Amino acid sequence: MTGIQGSTPALSSLSAEQVVALPLETLARSVVGDLMRPGGSTPNISGWLHRVRRDYRQLKDPEALGAISEAVAWLRLRMIIVDDLRPKSEGDWVMLSRQGAQWLRGGPLPLDATG
Repeated sequence: MTGIQGSTPALSSLSAEQVVALPLETLARSVVGDLMRPGGSTPNISGWLHRVRRDYRQLKDPEALGAISEAVAWLRLRMIIVDDLRPKSEGDWVMLSRQGAQWLRGGPLPLDATG
C-alpha cells in the first residue's frame, strides 16, 4: 500500500479523489515510485502514460489525470527524472537522475531550472 520511503502512497492504491487532494511533492513521489518500479527495466514514459491514462479514464476523472500531468512536469523540471541517453535506450525512455535518487532517500529537494 505504500510506495517510496514507506510513507508515500503507491499511485495504484489511490482513488482519483486522493490523487487530486495530495500535495504536489507527495504525488510526485508516488508517480516516480510507480514509474521506477523496483526490479523493473528502464521505463518508457509513453508506455507508462498510456497505462495511467487507461486506468484513470476508467474512473472518469480528468482532474486526476491533470494532477498526474503536473507531477510528471514537476519531476522533469527539477530533473528528478531525465531522458535516458544510455546505449539501448532509444525513444521515450527515462531514468532517475542522481539528484532524484538522493531526493527519494530523503535528501534536499533539487532546485528547479531557474535556480
